[in-house]
Amino acid sequence: MTITPFWGHLVGAVTLATMLSFVGTWIWVWNARHRNKYDALARLPMHDEEAP
Repeated sequence: MTITPFWGHLVGAVTLATMLSFVGTWIWVWNARHRNKYDALARLPMHDEEAP
């Protein structure tokens, strides 16, 4: 099977889109305005439910 230039460009575009979405997600997660929400979610497993 030979690889045509079309498939090479398609694979490059998919790789670029995947990389950009990863970097965008990483930037969004590490944004300082989300810190309070993530701190609260990190402490959530430590809260025990009261026994009935």
